[in-house]
Amino acid sequence: MTSRRELKNYAKQAMSGKYGILILAFVAVQALALISSMISSALFPGEETIDIVLSYAFTFILTLLINVVAAGMNYMYLNIARGKAYSLNDLFYFYRHHPDRVIVAGFFMAVLNLLTMLPYTIYSNANLPGEDASVEVLITWLYTGVVLMIVGMIVYQILVIPLEMTYYILADKPELKTSEAMKESLEMMHGNFGRYLMLKISFIPLMFLSVFTFYIALLWIFPYMAMTEVMFYRDLTGELKVQKEEEERVARDYVNPMFDSYSQSEQPQEDETHPQQFWRVPEESVSYENEDEQNITDSTEIQNVQTDMDDKKEQNDSSPKEEEEDNEPKPWDEYFDSLK
Repeated sequence: MTSRRELKNYAKQAMSGKYGILILAFVAVQALALISSMISSALFPGEETIDIVLSYAFTFILTLLINVVAAGMNYMYLNIARGKAYSLNDLFYFYRHHPDRVIVAGFFMAVLNLLTMLPYTIYSNANLPGEDASVEVLITWLYTGVVLMIVGMIVYQILVIPLEMTYYILADKPELKTSEAMKESLEMMHGNFGRYLMLKISFIPLMFLSVFTFYIALLWIFPYMAMTEVMFYRDLTGELKVQKEEEERVARDYVNPMFDSYSQSEQPQEDETHPQQFWRVPEESVSYENEDEQNITDSTEIQNVQTDMDDKKEQNDSSPKEEEEDNEPKPWDEYFDSLK
């Protein structure tokens, strides 16, 4: 089981050198969502109930279509994390591979969002304070609306977190139906709900700090969050475990070239340290006029060596005799013995 810190480190490694395309993909998806909202407001500008309903319905449909592009962004992130080829064309991957299954999954999650946020939506529109409302009424309306919105978001996250691996599963297994992918996501997240929730919560401080950058830092934070979620999915599938084992094996087998060259230089050279050669003095090449002269020279060297060996033998034979003579009793030994 990989820790949050390790997941984030893997995410940073995967994103290194690729921030440009990651931010561009994120901006493209958010731009599509903004354009759909603007189109909806332009088509249904009225404040009548029918206009509001039609505006919500139109935005809902566009959101489902844009969600297919967002799922394609997850596919691109998955390719980057695995070191595969990637491009902005990956954003439209699911439009070429069963977009209906992504739309069905997005529809189900959108319905969950609509139901959990319904109390906030009804309250904020039905109890809208008038122009002559007092400050206390405005504060009460604002406070109640914020509470309902936060509660709705928490309930929605609790319901949707077990299903958030669905798009990754559809990317890896396009042959699965939506219900099968969602079921597999539920099984995969069983026992990992708390880990994933804490992983998402750990990014909240970064979001608060983005205020000091006028929210420009969100262009980096949101791709960073998405890549970390990809690493969480890879951890659930066991890919990260295999990757870690491979990295450990490579690190274990790695030999630093500097130490390797040093060890080779320390190995004894046969020509220099051979036990029968290190004491020899290099012989100068001598030219002989004939073979007889060479034979005489060789025999002279042999005699000299034999003479040296005989001298050493005589010295060794004479040393024990000297020791024996030294061990003979001396006349003064009796005197010193009588004093004892």
